[in-house]
Amino acid sequence: MRHQSTPVKPRLVTTEQTIEAVQHAYSNQVGERLITDKEVAHLLGASRSWPWKLAQDGRLPAPIRITERCTRWRLSEIRAWMADPQGWQAANAPKLEG
Repeated sequence: MRHQSTPVKPRLVTTEQTIEAVQHAYSNQVGERLITDKEVAHLLGASRSWPWKLAQDGRLPAPIRITERCTRWRLSEIRAWMADPQGWQAANAPKLEG
Protein backbone atom coordinates (compact mmCIF):
# COMPACT_ATOMS: atom_id res chain seq x y z
CA MET A 1 0.00 0.00 0.00
CA ARG A 2 1.35 3.33 -1.00
CA HIS A 3 1.14 6.35 1.30
CA GLN A 4 -0.11 9.54 -0.17
CA SER A 5 1.99 12.50 0.71
CA THR A 6 0.20 15.57 1.81
CA PRO A 7 1.19 18.81 0.13
CA VAL A 8 3.57 20.88 2.17
CA LYS A 9 2.15 24.25 3.06
CA PRO A 10 4.51 27.19 2.83
CA ARG A 11 5.68 28.26 6.23
CA LEU A 12 4.42 31.67 7.21
CA VAL A 13 6.83 34.15 8.71
CA THR A 14 5.77 35.30 12.14
CA THR A 15 5.60 38.93 13.15
CA GLU A 16 8.70 38.59 15.32
CA GLN A 17 10.62 37.10 12.40
CA THR A 18 9.44 39.92 10.15
CA ILE A 19 10.58 42.53 12.66
CA GLU A 20 13.96 40.85 13.00
CA ALA A 21 14.33 40.72 9.21
CA VAL A 22 13.52 44.42 8.90
CA GLN A 23 15.94 45.29 11.70
CA HIS A 24 18.66 43.16 10.12
CA ALA A 25 18.13 44.75 6.70
CA TYR A 26 18.13 48.25 8.24
CA SER A 27 21.27 47.50 10.23
CA ASN A 28 23.07 46.22 7.15
CA GLN A 29 21.92 49.14 5.03
CA VAL A 30 22.64 51.93 7.48
CA GLY A 31 25.14 50.25 9.80
CA GLU A 32 22.85 51.08 12.71
CA ARG A 33 21.56 48.92 15.54
CA LEU A 34 17.94 49.39 16.56
CA ILE A 35 16.91 48.74 20.17
CA THR A 36 13.62 48.23 22.00
CA ASP A 37 12.09 50.43 24.67
CA LYS A 38 13.10 47.77 27.18
CA GLU A 39 16.74 48.05 26.08
CA VAL A 40 16.59 51.86 26.20
CA ALA A 41 15.14 51.71 29.71
CA HIS A 42 17.88 49.28 30.76
CA LEU A 43 20.62 51.55 29.37
CA LEU A 44 19.13 54.54 31.17
CA GLY A 45 18.32 52.69 34.39
CA ALA A 46 14.66 53.66 34.14
CA SER A 47 11.21 52.15 33.65
CA ARG A 48 9.98 51.22 30.16
CA SER A 49 7.56 54.14 30.14
CA TRP A 50 10.21 56.78 30.89
CA PRO A 51 11.84 56.82 27.40
CA TRP A 52 8.41 57.22 25.81
CA LYS A 53 7.59 60.19 28.04
CA LEU A 54 10.93 61.88 27.36
CA ALA A 55 10.65 61.28 23.61
CA GLN A 56 7.12 62.67 23.60
CA ASP A 57 8.38 65.81 25.36
CA GLY A 58 11.27 66.14 22.88
CA ARG A 59 13.87 65.48 25.56
CA LEU A 60 15.06 62.14 24.12
CA PRO A 61 15.56 61.08 20.49
CA ALA A 62 12.32 59.94 18.92
CA PRO A 63 11.95 56.26 18.06
CA ILE A 64 11.37 55.09 14.50
CA ARG A 65 8.36 53.05 13.48
CA ILE A 66 9.24 49.71 11.89
CA THR A 67 5.71 48.35 11.55
CA GLU A 68 2.32 49.37 12.89
CA ARG A 69 3.08 47.69 16.22
CA CYS A 70 6.87 47.88 16.32
CA THR A 71 8.96 50.89 17.24
CA ARG A 72 12.70 51.01 17.86
CA TRP A 73 15.34 53.56 18.85
CA ARG A 74 18.63 54.08 17.06
CA LEU A 75 21.36 53.00 19.48
CA SER A 76 23.72 55.71 18.20
CA GLU A 77 21.17 58.43 19.05
CA ILE A 78 20.62 57.05 22.55
CA ARG A 79 24.38 56.91 23.12
CA ALA A 80 24.76 60.51 21.90
CA TRP A 81 21.98 61.57 24.26
CA MET A 82 23.59 59.68 27.16
CA ALA A 83 26.93 61.39 26.51
CA ASP A 84 25.40 64.88 26.73
CA PRO A 85 21.65 65.09 27.49
CA GLN A 86 21.53 68.89 27.80
CA GLY A 87 23.66 69.39 24.70
CA TRP A 88 21.47 67.01 22.72
CA GLN A 89 18.33 68.81 23.85
CA ALA A 90 19.77 72.22 22.96
CA ALA A 91 20.88 71.01 19.52
CA ASN A 92 17.50 69.41 18.83
CA ALA A 93 15.22 72.01 20.39
CA PRO A 94 12.41 73.31 18.18
CA LYS A 95 13.42 76.49 16.42
CA LEU A 96 11.26 79.50 17.22
CA GLU A 97 10.38 81.64 14.24
CA GLY A 98 9.81 85.30 14.57
